[in-house]
Amino acid sequence: MKHMMLDCYGSTESKLDDVKYINNMLNHIAYEVGVVTVAPPFLLPYYYGVDQNDMGVSAFLFLKGGHITIHTFPLRECYFIDMVYDGEYDVEKAYALFKRLLPFEETRSSVQISERKIGEFRNVPVNPDEDFGPHIFARIEASQEPTMENFFEFLEDIIDKVNMTPIIRPYVIKDVMNNYTYLSGMVMIAESHISLHYNYKTGIIYFDLFSCKMFDYSILDKLLKEEYGTLLSYVIIPRGTKHRYNRVSSMLKKEEIYNSAWKKHISE
Repeated sequence: MKHMMLDCYGSTESKLDDVKYINNMLNHIAYEVGVVTVAPPFLLPYYYGVDQNDMGVSAFLFLKGGHITIHTFPLRECYFIDMVYDGEYDVEKAYALFKRLLPFEETRSSVQISERKIGEFRNVPVNPDEDFGPHIFARIEASQEPTMENFFEFLEDIIDKVNMTPIIRPYVIKDVMNNYTYLSGMVMIAESHISLHYNYKTGIIYFDLFSCKMFDYSILDKLLKEEYGTLLSYVIIPRGTKHRYNRVSSMLKKEEIYNSAWKKHISE
């Protein structure tokens, strides 16, 4: 399992809000890198959050035993990528493609790579005043084979248990129509996403929960063990930064001015 995490700052506001462009970019990068896609991208424009500065586009592309997700914040000129694949791919090539197709400032951005190895238990402190939020990922030895219904119900139920905000219903698919080898599930939340991937051959489940806000994740490992089995690895790391590199675009204020200009014109 290879997992690339990109936290990208100083990007282009207009592209971060372009649904068609993001759709094509995800397909382009998957094709060029050589990972196997098993469904078209799903894209969700998100314009009804509590904080208007957090509006943007969330999207995911199912891979054979993995996914690519993107969460964009146009007004903050940043975006977050996860590229998870139960196989090998060229991380440097993937990084270069994101850099070219959705430019960002390298000195302000960060990349982390995880192999999701057995025996990795790590908890890097997350600073609620500085970091966007935690990313928790686990490797689980399943005690029994999960079903599509089980993945759906778990993804739907866990949102409330960890105090997240649902914005879609879960999506659960098998990688192929016949002789399937992977079962995958994904749900988008206002805070980012939660995913599950099960390898029918090895009996391993890969779990991810990425949140752009702080939450109490102390019960999460217990929930996973109770539902699925033995944790072979469990990692918590911080993602993003709230203040150091986070600049809010001036576009919103400009929009307020020119969108209301007609009111001034008719009263003169």
